[in-house]
Amino acid sequence: MKIDTTLTGGLGTMGTDAAAAEAAGYAGIWTFEGAHDPFLPLLLAAEHTDRIELGTSIAVAFARNPLLLATIAWDLQAFSGGRFVLGLGSQIRAHITRRYSMPWSQPANRMRDMVLAVRAIWDSWQQGGRLDYRGEFYQHTLMPPLFRPAPTEVEGFGPPPIYLAGVGPQMTTVAGEVADGFMSHPFCTPKFLSEVTLPALEQGAQRARKSLDDIVIHHSAMIAIGRSDGERAAAKQAIRKQLAFYGSTPAYWPILELHDRAELGPRLKDMSKKGEWDRMADLIDDPFLDAVAITVTDPVRAAAQLHERYDGIVERLGFSTPYKADPVLLVELLREL
Repeated sequence: MKIDTTLTGGLGTMGTDAAAAEAAGYAGIWTFEGAHDPFLPLLLAAEHTDRIELGTSIAVAFARNPLLLATIAWDLQAFSGGRFVLGLGSQIRAHITRRYSMPWSQPANRMRDMVLAVRAIWDSWQQGGRLDYRGEFYQHTLMPPLFRPAPTEVEGFGPPPIYLAGVGPQMTTVAGEVADGFMSHPFCTPKFLSEVTLPALEQGAQRARKSLDDIVIHHSAMIAIGRSDGERAAAKQAIRKQLAFYGSTPAYWPILELHDRAELGPRLKDMSKKGEWDRMADLIDDPFLDAVAITVTDPVRAAAQLHERYDGIVERLGFSTPYKADPVLLVELLREL
């Protein structure tokens, strides 16, 4: 199992943060699309490291088009010497239409089309043939020589792998069909991964005449870590707030339903509309919190718990800490794992 880290610092510290992550022994560095661009930090990370893998978890696919994604990913793959992973997610309708002002329809089918279009563009650059991709949502039929990167830029390692994020069965099935890897959401429990995610991935893989073994599964596990009871209690409260926020989004309600909390999603959504963010956390009970997250009182014991939960399910594991976690403690946990 590979252990990864997510870096959220600014561009000014990304180089030193990435070098420190590589020295600590992490297998991969991930960025996410929040208040800042997810790609720019990875260019700095690539410049200051030699071995560690670099990926977006996630970049919002529908905020962009296939050619733009293909170009950025190609350049990062070439500059990093084959260490980049293009991780894509759909986001939800409100963000795509109201924040990005981009079209939204049939997200699972649109994502399939986008991935196939990106691969068609890469193939035309590598093979030098005519670009003639005509999909349901995206059409790319023009690629003059002036705009073709040289195939030698990725010689020896090829274009980057594509990972897709998902929760529901439809998007997860698409990931199994067209992606090289799958990124599960931190809200997903081991029960959800085993009973919902894996069957959907396998169904998609069978469509493409692949097996589940051909898909790398990445999960960011929520952990409450701290040196004192007070620090751990504060971490757990931060996680409760994060879980309440996730639970207010209908896309994540299947997880609540699987854990016999179907009524919780609509209650959280209603409270979110009223701006009752702090009170929402009170609805996250201890059993559900423990189903999603582990509390780290000792790195050795925590490592054993993480192995017990995720061995045989995921190949890559990260730490999700919606609070400022002690990086030294995280490295201790990393080394135990």
